[in-house]
Amino acid sequence: MTAPLAPPLPEPVVRIRCTPEEEARTRAALEQAGLAAERSLLHLVVRDRDPDQVNEALAAGGAPARVLVRERLGALIGWLVDHGGEVAGREAALERLARRVLDEGGLSGRYALREGPALAAAAAALHEHLMATGGGLVTWRAFVEGWCVPRDTGAPASPAATA
Repeated sequence: MTAPLAPPLPEPVVRIRCTPEEEARTRAALEQAGLAAERSLLHLVVRDRDPDQVNEALAAGGAPARVLVRERLGALIGWLVDHGGEVAGREAALERLARRVLDEGGLSGRYALREGPALAAAAAALHEHLMATGGGLVTWRAFVEGWCVPRDTGAPASPAATA
């Protein structure tokens, strides 16, 4: 789950929610790490980066804001721990929390959640990982690979995928 040596998983948009009062500190933290942010209607957006890398830059630079997918992933993890990994009878809540990770991060057009038993299995594996590691970091890549399937976006397949 933690995949410390796994390659980054860049996303087309990495959303950061911050108040107007926090924006200058947030931008400074990003710029210190060589990242540029654009202002969208509700968020600062960093393009074509791994959400974990952007979040690390924010933390290292002392910014109070965090990447939205990391915030939502934290809520999902907290819920899972609070319920002891038991999702039977709570599948709708589990799906709703997991979907918020993608929706609020602006990535629901790029990924779909696994369905039914596969989503419950991902939750069980995540809970087991958290208990075994004492709450070790769950990377963005680990979440995507365990909980999601790529949507067909109509983009041409990579040469590796067709080989």
